[in-house]
Formats: sequence, C-alpha cells, structure tokens
Amino acid sequence: MIYLVRHGETAWNLIGRRQGRLDSPLTKRGVAQAEVLGRCLRKLLNGDAVRHITSSPLGRAMVTATIIADHLGIDQENIVAEPLLAEHHMGHWQGLSNAQIDERFPGARQERAENKWEYVIPGGESYAKVHERAIAWLATAPEEQLLIAVAHEMISRTIRGAYCQLDPHTMLALNHPHHVIYRLDKGQIEEIMCDQSSTG
Repeated sequence: MIYLVRHGETAWNLIGRRQGRLDSPLTKRGVAQAEVLGRCLRKLLNGDAVRHITSSPLGRAMVTATIIADHLGIDQENIVAEPLLAEHHMGHWQGLSNAQIDERFPGARQERAENKWEYVIPGGESYAKVHERAIAWLATAPEEQLLIAVAHEMISRTIRGAYCQLDPHTMLALNHPHHVIYRLDKGQIEEIMCDQSSTG
C-alpha cells in the first residue's frame, strides 16, 4: 500500500512560475496544507507502524515530509530522499512564467502542446522519461509494506498512470491538489480528500 502525497503550496505555485528541479519556499498556506496532510495520514494509519517516509529530494517536498513526519512520530533521520521522485525536469523553462517562456522561446509551448508526451523541454525531459522514472520507482517499492511518498504533481500523474497502466492521454489529464492523498493498493487508486478548514 502506498500513500502518495504532493508537497504543500509554494511561492512559485502562486505566481505561476515553472519549478521543475528548482525550488521556492512553502507559503504559509503550504505549511498549513502539510500539517493537514500529516493529521490526515495519522488518522488513516490508525496506529499502523511506519518506519520511514520516502520523499523527492527537492526542498519543497522534503519540508512537507518533515512536517508529516512530526505528526506521525517519525524521526527526521528516517526521511529517505529518492531521486526517482523528483519533479519533471523543466530545463530552460525553469523559473519562468508562461509569458516569459513565450517571449524567450517563441512557439515552444505550442509545439509541446501538440505532442506533450514525447516533447523534450530543452535542457530537461519529456513526460515519457518521467513515466520511465515512475515505473522504476514503483518497481523498487517493497510489497507487503506500508509506504508514504511525498512527491510533485507531474511525477504523481505518471506514478498513478504506471500503477494502473493508463494511456498517456489519460495520464496527462490527471492532477494532484495539495490537499489530496492517493492510496494505491491492490491495483486500485483511492482519492482521499483531507480537511482544508484550517489552511485559510
């Protein structure tokens, strides 16, 4: 069983800048979302022992994982950084808004939209490559063990797609709101909405 979590909201999420492998800090709301995820997981686990949390090595995910670990009574030393969970590498687009991408790379976003699955962002990767990482990560997940994974929206799409063997078009239509946990178990995926009333 895997509980798949997305990091809390970041400053760049708010202003529409592509993060990729770069980082921006969690907003106040993002910290509150991570707290909500921690409380929600504690309730879902209902006393089941979890020894560690697996997280993308990017700062926004690691901070979220640390907050969740506090709620679950897991030592920070037991947060394991997993490079395969890192977000879609946005290459030369990282740190830019859509308007800035259009100004610096005219026509590139349209070209990508026409073949979003295979398009390789200059200096970055394609969704097809992200999907390969998702498959590789799922292959490492130990069976018969409860696992909490903190990741990002784009890699989350491909993890869920790989888990259920979805086609690229269906995968690309998925999203991962900050307050949602996905439970992957026995070939099925359940969407769990966490209470947002305390996030402001």
